Amino acid sequence: MPAAGDLPPHPPTTGISLGMLDDIIGYRLRRAQVVVYHSYVRTVGSMDIRPSQFAAMTIIGANPGLSQTTLAATMGIDRSGAVILIDALEAKELAQRIPSPVDRRTYAIMLTAAGQTTLDELKRLVADHDRRSTSMLSDEERIQLKSLLQRLYSTPPQA
Repeated sequence: MPAAGDLPPHPPTTGISLGMLDDIIGYRLRRAQVVVYHSYVRTVGSMDIRPSQFAAMTIIGANPGLSQTTLAATMGIDRSGAVILIDALEAKELAQRIPSPVDRRTYAIMLTAAGQTTLDELKRLVADHDRRSTSMLSDEERIQLKSLLQRLYSTPPQA
């Protein structure tokens, strides 16, 4: 569901000036994110899995037994955010914390059988959603966009 304050998914009425917003990458990223988010909700909304939960499930599924700290670092979120994500997945019986076999102070995160089944279905739906969301781009443009976005989030901004 869109959060309060989300921008409408379509551009403003023709003739409305965006002023300096037209030149701000963050504004354009946010507009694109809102459009992609609305499409995601239409695609998987009945499954009640937020994009962040899908991302966490995908990372956990690819790295069974990882710690909350590792999940948080991989997702680029605070550890407290990872705890909230895992709590939500546990409440839905999609993931579980088990004592870590290598460090008694931490828990290993695993998908449950239901979590793996749900993730398999989500992967199919999200892959279709991603293709639809970028259908106006060529294969080369898709590759370039992914590369440029990764550079933005992988390179710390200079002060």
